[in-house]
Amino acid sequence: MKTAFIDFETKSEVDLKKAGADVYARHPSTDLLCLAYAFDDGEIQLWIPGNTPPVELLVHVKNGGEVVGHNVGGFETPIWNHVCVHKYAWPPLSITQVNCTMARAYAQALPGSLEKSSAAVGMEQQKDIKGSRIMLQLSKPRDFDHKGTAIWWDKEEFAAKYEALYSYCKQDVEVERELHKRLLQLTPKERKIWELDHKINQRGVQIDIAAVKAAIKIVDQEKEKFNERLKLITKNFVSTYNATGQFRDWLVSRGLDVPSIAKADVVELLKNDNLPKDCREALLLRQEAAKSSNAKLEAMVLGSCTDGRMRGIFQYHGPTTGRWAGRRVQPQNLPRPKISQKEIDEVFEILRRVEC
Repeated sequence: MKTAFIDFETKSEVDLKKAGADVYARHPSTDLLCLAYAFDDGEIQLWIPGNTPPVELLVHVKNGGEVVGHNVGGFETPIWNHVCVHKYAWPPLSITQVNCTMARAYAQALPGSLEKSSAAVGMEQQKDIKGSRIMLQLSKPRDFDHKGTAIWWDKEEFAAKYEALYSYCKQDVEVERELHKRLLQLTPKERKIWELDHKINQRGVQIDIAAVKAAIKIVDQEKEKFNERLKLITKNFVSTYNATGQFRDWLVSRGLDVPSIAKADVVELLKNDNLPKDCREALLLRQEAAKSSNAKLEAMVLGSCTDGRMRGIFQYHGPTTGRWAGRRVQPQNLPRPKISQKEIDEVFEILRRVEC
């Protein structure tokens, strides 16, 4: 049976990097800009919504034919199954029939991106960087009207941009096809692990959205208190904990040698037993308010599907050791609880009483 190579270009009101592919693919605003595909070493074809369906490709998928793509499990598969199946009545695409060059690159300790992995194996075919910039432009609304409705880039008005996009999409298929030839296949054991990874990512992690939103509200209130206290300590010299320039200048004015107030630098400054009392309190306020764990709360809301589950947050073979890497909320890096389960339950009970 033939092998199909595919690459989608899409548009959406959703920020793909912040929300993740599953939230992106399931959003009603998400749609295809084009699809480039080829069979084996054949000519690369282009399909644009509104044109005659790519029948040969659809029959191939329906019959269980192999489909190769770069990050095909993490992006093309959810786009195919949540956009193409529902909007264009295409047959579903099973993870068992797809072959991911990104996963294979990671398994060989190569970079994950198509651009970097193709360069790492010494390919002459390279990703179109200029086309990439145009893709990023066309993938997002040009503007929004007074009602908040997205205004998209008109194909006739911006015909040259769309032609560049189509060439970019076809070039990606050319690059991934050549990369496919150069990379080793996953071993049968690793293939099973990769499919399990997909199953885990599609099941997702349940998020208590109500509790997260309540926690965000509490965090915001606490940050306001921190900022008010900081203004008082610095006599309005520093307006907020994240005004890094003001904060550093104030510390310097208090006689401290401060290269920066990045996380590691703050830790070092706090080790100084002779640190002035007001400087110590100000630095502790910044340290508490700037905790990265607070940012995870926003990421949980943005990255959760309508059923309250975050999907696609584990990356197969992320580090060279072969273990999973975290994406977006970095679930492996969540701090271990330092309080009892009883206290944790009490915290959630308090969060349930917060009005959001």
